[in-house]
Amino acid sequence: MTGREWGWRPAQAEGIWRHGERWTKPLFAAAPWITLALLLVMFGLIDGRLTAAPGVEFDLPKSTGRQAVVPGATMLVLPSANVGENGGTLAFFDDARYVLDDPQSVALLCEQLVARVQENSANSTLLVLADRRVSSGDLLRLAGIARTSGVTHVQIAERRE
Repeated sequence: MTGREWGWRPAQAEGIWRHGERWTKPLFAAAPWITLALLLVMFGLIDGRLTAAPGVEFDLPKSTGRQAVVPGATMLVLPSANVGENGGTLAFFDDARYVLDDPQSVALLCEQLVARVQENSANSTLLVLADRRVSSGDLLRLAGIARTSGVTHVQIAERRE
């Protein structure tokens, strides 16, 4: 028996794309592949932006000075909007956070600096990594705190070109 005897013969092979105009059927068949290609292009474009680097991002000011002495201790200073009423300045030293506007926090910072200077008396240089948004008044206050704690040299870091 053949298909003619029973009268079974489709007018045209439609496959799974039965609806729509004849010219749209190849587009519908290619849609998953086009979607896949667009996704691959998108992932390729944002590949470098998906990775998160650990740490704090801060912007050092530009300068023409040169580093004179190898630092014995390093302090990170950043402005913060979450401290105090009008914001404040945070100093990070030896895995602790100090608020430069709080007298108790400044006293603890002095004690920590004195302990570090006594521990490493051969090199009592403090390197300050300060964001450029930190005011010069806060940097001078920090240098004064370091001097009273026994630090002989205070260096403020710069961004190298």
